[in-house]
Amino acid sequence: MKNKNGVRHYFAEGLTTRGYISLLPNMMPNWQRAYVLVGGPGTGKSTMIKVIGLELLDRGYDVDFLRSVRDPNSMAGFVMPRMGLAMLDAMEVSPLRWQAPGVVEKFADFSLFCNELKLERQRASIIEIEKRLLDLQIRLEDELASELSSVIGARGSKRSREKGTMSWILGNSAQLKVKKENSGPWPLAENALKLLQKSVINPFFLHGLTAEGWLNLAPHFLTDFDQIRLEGDETLDALDWVLREAQQLGQLIEIVLHPLNPDEVIGIAFPERHLAIWQGNPENLKDQGLDRPLSNTLKETLASWQTNRSQLKGIYMEAVNFDQVDSYRETLTNQILCDLHIKS
Repeated sequence: MKNKNGVRHYFAEGLTTRGYISLLPNMMPNWQRAYVLVGGPGTGKSTMIKVIGLELLDRGYDVDFLRSVRDPNSMAGFVMPRMGLAMLDAMEVSPLRWQAPGVVEKFADFSLFCNELKLERQRASIIEIEKRLLDLQIRLEDELASELSSVIGARGSKRSREKGTMSWILGNSAQLKVKKENSGPWPLAENALKLLQKSVINPFFLHGLTAEGWLNLAPHFLTDFDQIRLEGDETLDALDWVLREAQQLGQLIEIVLHPLNPDEVIGIAFPERHLAIWQGNPENLKDQGLDRPLSNTLKETLASWQTNRSQLKGIYMEAVNFDQVDSYRETLTNQILCDLHIKS
């Protein structure tokens, strides 16, 4: 174990101009155990993730928190990179199709803490709200593509885009819409993976879209890093060159992808050297082309999504026995500690 100086938060998924993209398959090969929390929104899963994660941090473990791209202020899970253990909220991440052989999955069903009769009375409302949420997410993707795609074009990257097999997903654990999308980790990161045979690469996002604008996690994420900030039109080429030259490092490399365009890397971090190379100022959204005000239409769609989500959470919260949830938290924490003890 290693004492943690700072808590890391990032997004393992992104709502981009090309659809809902998950980077979880890139992380899964490093996992040995995964706790998957299932159940409706508002049943206490996000709080469970946060409290258990903080307790593990207090015990000296390294814990990375995953934010929900659907609700950036909420937790979608946590990962313990050094211990090969993860916990995920199945409702907050793309459908869990494991691609890492040997991962031990342990499912925790929070519906067991709900009053079934109360939920049955609200069944029609639940179905209707879930349908509206799915429609809103589809509409949100279309609006992102039409409104913010120009941001990508305006940035004028000189790098040619490779066209790979398309295959990704949109939706939640209950309803799916298959969305054709570049298979991760997308051209630039894919080139890096080919080059960096001796290194381990973890890609993720540090920006989440809300009705109030972009939630920027980059400044906090980079607190403990020495930073090299690149400026000018050749920044993307410089980042690409850094990735190529780093092929002999044989260490962990973390790449931060543009939240609208996963083909574009906006930052490279070398945790073992506490060094980060960044496109402009991480605190200045303008340097990443994210300073453009959101249209009223896009903000209204985001606000409507949040309103319907809150309504759905309210229905489930009325049916949950939170005393049972609190009691289960101690049980689940002890299970994780036993797993970590065996691992150690």
